[in-house]
Amino acid sequence: MAAIRCVFRAEYGRLVAHVLLLLSLAVYSSYGGGCTFPEGWTGSWFQSGNPGLITINKTHIQMKGECYETDSNDKFLLYYRNEDCYRCMVIHEKHKYVLQYKETYCNSKDSLSSMCESITGDASLYSMFRKEPKPVPQPCPFHPAPFTFTYYRGSEECTYPLSRAESCTDDSRLLLRYMACADMLSSESNVEELVCLATWKEGSTRYLVGQISQVQRRNSIASDEDTYRCFIYKGQHTDKTTTYTIAQSADATCNGLSSPMDGSRTMKLTSSDDEHNRCHFPSWIVQHHKWFSLDHTHQYHFTTKNATLKIINEDGSFEERRLVCHSILEQKDKKYIKLVAHVTKGCESGHQCVQFHRRESSVLELQAGGQLADAPHDACAPPHLAAPHVTLITTSLTPTRCPILGRYSVVSSLADRRRRRQQLTIGDEEADEQRAAECVVGDYRSASLGCGHAQDSIEFRSPCSSTVYTCHGAWQAGSKGFVLVYDARAVRPRASCLVYTAPSTNDTRAGTVQQLSLSVMSHSCDRSVQPGVAGDKAYNLTLNGTCEQSSKYSAAVSPAPAVFVLMTSLATLPLR
Repeated sequence: MAAIRCVFRAEYGRLVAHVLLLLSLAVYSSYGGGCTFPEGWTGSWFQSGNPGLITINKTHIQMKGECYETDSNDKFLLYYRNEDCYRCMVIHEKHKYVLQYKETYCNSKDSLSSMCESITGDASLYSMFRKEPKPVPQPCPFHPAPFTFTYYRGSEECTYPLSRAESCTDDSRLLLRYMACADMLSSESNVEELVCLATWKEGSTRYLVGQISQVQRRNSIASDEDTYRCFIYKGQHTDKTTTYTIAQSADATCNGLSSPMDGSRTMKLTSSDDEHNRCHFPSWIVQHHKWFSLDHTHQYHFTTKNATLKIINEDGSFEERRLVCHSILEQKDKKYIKLVAHVTKGCESGHQCVQFHRRESSVLELQAGGQLADAPHDACAPPHLAAPHVTLITTSLTPTRCPILGRYSVVSSLADRRRRRQQLTIGDEEADEQRAAECVVGDYRSASLGCGHAQDSIEFRSPCSSTVYTCHGAWQAGSKGFVLVYDARAVRPRASCLVYTAPSTNDTRAGTVQQLSLSVMSHSCDRSVQPGVAGDKAYNLTLNGTCEQSSKYSAAVSPAPAVFVLMTSLATLPLR
């Protein structure tokens, strides 16, 4: 029994000690001796005037001290061990990327309320901007760009020529093109790029923190002191125009800003109506909001009430271009449109001549001019070089009747010619072994075009393999015909463009052609392809008979060979 009492007393003693420890920690935390900062503050921060970044973790602010006591609001008592002193910091989170604070000197310990009450209203305000984890830029609040603007530096306003602010494909960036005014020493011709990082509002006052880089001196090394700037802005909107009055800080702080009219530099932005609201892409284009290049390296996405086209590079670089319909110059039924578009690529912008050709409901061809023009009326003005055709498709292609019918023999092909050239460079014994091989990739012996009940397939055959394409649209351009085809048997189904020499009316008999010129290309329906000579693949075909006749029917008669050029894209089309 004595032993039991002993064990009970020991356990009771440990329990009492544990409770006392918890109570002491609670008192220590409530009345000083331990607290934590908000988790979202953890990271590295830039503050003007500090040689390095300031690190904040759960309990410490570098160079300021450890969290000793807080009122769970915005007031913190910090203990600085290096000097054995205490300071009050009143910290406000303006944005997850912006902290602003006021503080006392580091003194002997007093109550939290007493130390914080000593901070006066005119005490210095410090701003910290997040560096790590890396901030994600946010859309700039100034829209819709482009704008024209005037600016003050010193006591003079630069009003002529007007400066210009242009949007970038990334909505978090704005390009500021400053013009120099004659006889105004404080003006300068310069181009700056603004990256918007954080916005917040205090009463009726709106703030922005961003980073400015000099576009004309991109290779120069700029410090955070040179790039971080704070802005106060005010917007005014009417039915026709939008204006923004903006004041910019002189350094990497928010000090010295009291209103949008008072700053190191002030600007007045006025929206520039380039008639974008008067122009829209036609319904036969935007009925599919997403189009793809034939090789699937680019996505074409129509947005913003059918007025904007975003072209996104999907080959890994994700470079985006934005085309906004500016004015329509010519339309023909629901088959063709020629227009002027305002183009933005990165932070470069200008006007471009754009043409769309409708081939099928799910097949378009796009022509876009070369260099960008500053003025809209110069975009399509001659002389200008013919733009290449870019084939655009959707993911919902519909089989259609092939334009050429018949059974053909393949007289020669690019694969066959390449094999023969290769054999000339190797020994006789090895050449005999290659000639004995029954199958060479792409070296087909026969082809049937448009045969079968639906007349929508093209099949190439060799002794050991075959390739079958389905026709999904056909058109002619000058002396050449084009067929969009789809290889559904491939491991990764591919869309292709088949181009051939378009026969004259006298050459056709019941939908067949005596001679054909065919080639295979990989990216688009290229007008520059020479049938039977260029291309990824090329074939010379001669007619054996109609689809209803045996392929041996015309074997005794061998007309002169023709070249049929099949252009195949390596694009992968998602199945639906």
